Amino acid sequence: MADRQLSAKEALLIAQARAELQQATAAQPAPEAPAERPQRLASPAAATPLVQAMPATGAAAEERIAALMAAARADTERARRRRKLLYVWLPFAFMAISGIWTLVWMWSTL
Repeated sequence: MADRQLSAKEALLIAQARAELQQATAAQPAPEAPAERPQRLASPAAATPLVQAMPATGAAAEERIAALMAAARADTERARRRRKLLYVWLPFAFMAISGIWTLVWMWSTL
């Protein structure tokens, strides 16, 4: 994962989470027992929109980043599906318009 380039949005989210984590650890003493790890989302379809994906302000930084990244993955998946539909219907529309134009032209030459 070290060789993967982060987008500007991902880098900004990670920087914000690190800053919040540093502020939280500076203000609170070290916990006595390790905290339980949050559950990860099962699939991009289970993700919620970006505004709803942000847990409450007291949530762990890792949980917030996981929710934001899941929402971003879901947005990417929706965009990919729309693009696939466009790649199917755009040539069909072009051929239909070309066919109609040809029929009108042929009708006008009769």
